[in-house]
Amino acid sequence: MHPPAGAGQFDNSLIATTALAYVGRWGGMACVDANRFRSGQCREFVDCVVSLASGGRIWPVDPNGNYQVGFSSVGAVPVAPAAATEGDIIQIGDHDDSDPLHTAIVLSNHGDGTYTVVDANWVGQPLIRELVGVHDWTPPAAAQFWRLGSVNPNTPGWQMPKNDAAYGTQAPDTAINPAPPAPTVSTDAVNGLASGTITVRSTDADPTHPAVRMQYWVDGKSDTAIDNAPGGALLPLDTTTLPDGPHVITTQAMAADGAISALSAPITINVTNHKQAIAVAAPTAPLLSGTVPLNVGAAPAADLAKETLTVDGVAQPQPPAASSVLNLDTSTLVAGPHQISVAVTNREGQTVTWGPVIVTVTGAATGPRAALPSAAAGHSDLVAVDATGRLLRYPWVADGTFGVPQPIADGFADVTSLVAGHFAGPAGAVQLLAVRKDGSAHLYGFDATGKAVDQGTVTGAPWNTFTRLAAGVFSKGGPEAVVGIDAAGHAQLITISVPAAGGPVAATVPAAAGAPAAGAPAALGAPVAAPNAAAAPVKPALTAAVQGLPASPALAGAVTIEAVPGADGADKLLSVDGTGAVVAYTLTGPQGFVPDLGTPTGPAVPTVKLTTPAPAATPVAGDFAGSTPELMVTGADGQTWIVSPDHPDRPSQGAAFVSDAAVEATPHTPGQRLILPAD
Repeated sequence: MHPPAGAGQFDNSLIATTALAYVGRWGGMACVDANRFRSGQCREFVDCVVSLASGGRIWPVDPNGNYQVGFSSVGAVPVAPAAATEGDIIQIGDHDDSDPLHTAIVLSNHGDGTYTVVDANWVGQPLIRELVGVHDWTPPAAAQFWRLGSVNPNTPGWQMPKNDAAYGTQAPDTAINPAPPAPTVSTDAVNGLASGTITVRSTDADPTHPAVRMQYWVDGKSDTAIDNAPGGALLPLDTTTLPDGPHVITTQAMAADGAISALSAPITINVTNHKQAIAVAAPTAPLLSGTVPLNVGAAPAADLAKETLTVDGVAQPQPPAASSVLNLDTSTLVAGPHQISVAVTNREGQTVTWGPVIVTVTGAATGPRAALPSAAAGHSDLVAVDATGRLLRYPWVADGTFGVPQPIADGFADVTSLVAGHFAGPAGAVQLLAVRKDGSAHLYGFDATGKAVDQGTVTGAPWNTFTRLAAGVFSKGGPEAVVGIDAAGHAQLITISVPAAGGPVAATVPAAAGAPAAGAPAALGAPVAAPNAAAAPVKPALTAAVQGLPASPALAGAVTIEAVPGADGADKLLSVDGTGAVVAYTLTGPQGFVPDLGTPTGPAVPTVKLTTPAPAATPVAGDFAGSTPELMVTGADGQTWIVSPDHPDRPSQGAAFVSDAAVEATPHTPGQRLILPAD
């Protein structure tokens, strides 16, 4: 398999200089020198020149005979005609039977659609066939331009031109300059539905090394090249110049020295300028909470008169908005399934409708969850990540009841796990450990306003291998640690430390606005005052020491693991599987976490069996109701329940959230599967 040719494999101008060595000679001599077949036709000549220039590494021939694919299959990148430079290849036609059909190598770009080229089987025709020569040529509009090598920046005066300016002098055969990575392309068209003028954005794959310009391609044909900007290069694309139907857009990054990236991943727009249509981008989360934005696209956009959101057959009033976004306010709905639809009406009174579709509403965000000490001693607030990546805090206001959610941080969309605990810093300071999709982990404290503050990245643990995490003090008098369990049930005990040279920000978990004042002194782990909480955060180097523990089949099958206080001053680890079976574990040194019932090597015996719905969000342990830790479980129907491992005979309690019209709790008979209330 050939390496990608356009990524710095060889100097692009070598193709031109190699071809020039055969001027005035039979084109087949290049193929003789390349140890290939004896043919001096234009395409065979260029193929053999490429093989010679690349040291035999690249043979741009498609087994199926497609000339264009022959170039793309070996890593060649398309080049806009205006950007063509020395060593680029011009190909007209796809197969032997194409008309016109020709292949040539660029020597210079005149900037007016004319190029000086070197090729075979053109100069000398019809008297002398397959002669290599140099001539000026204006290829037809259907010509494709390809680049196999890398451009060279070492020519005085060579620079990337600004918009609409002519390209500079080509570079000599010296150093090789790699191409930039392919950019990312996007549009403001909702689900690709496009009409009128839309905005296309091309952004750098590596923002620390931005491109100078972005070259746009529409349906495989070069379009405008636009100067780059910090937010990307924006192309106002007039779709009225395109026929209705699907169209493919790609872009290329262009470096200051003229290097051009491979094409971006393509996006497809569906142009609809002559027929009424609607598209709605709705969240894909199985459970919705809070205010849910619905991005609405209508075509033709210029003819849009109004948009209407209907929920359970009732039109929902919407405040005037400049953007085409309708907001579904789930706080007016009971937890459970609801039917929604969106209609758009044009100025002629014609209406098209998206939906109806069924969505399920719940009271609290169902992204990664954790529990923080509440301002009311002995109770817990819920923190969770919503569909937009905001970290929300739901303050405890009464047993099983939570107040209006308060945003405490943004940028949590890629967080996969949250764990609360006292990992570093002054006694009583509680932090959140957030694990992200890229495998990194960040420790967050809280400032005086209750906002989460990033205290640094925690290194040293394979965070992205863990499917479940819990924090607790698992040895009497020991430090608070994190237990990570992978999919096979292997457990690792992780302790987080701060080097002596640094120290985390003094942090606190302040009382949430709207929560009742604490009626008793704060318990261990509850918030304490932090005089420096408002100071600028210092990010020390945070490290994690990892202790491997034996694997456990029961831990492998756990839906969630949680730490709860034990009788001897050390926390126990609880695992809960999909059937509601709860197994309690105690850390016993080299044997790791050993089940309280059963044997270390035999099957674990459940301590209790809870009656819970199948969780649609990771269950979380906290002091949500009563005097002992409970599990909060949200089912697929949106209902949230609080169950007690210490009191399995106690009826489950439905959690109520001010952000949602909660369904009144319905007790169930112990030992029976929970029957959830219907709307």
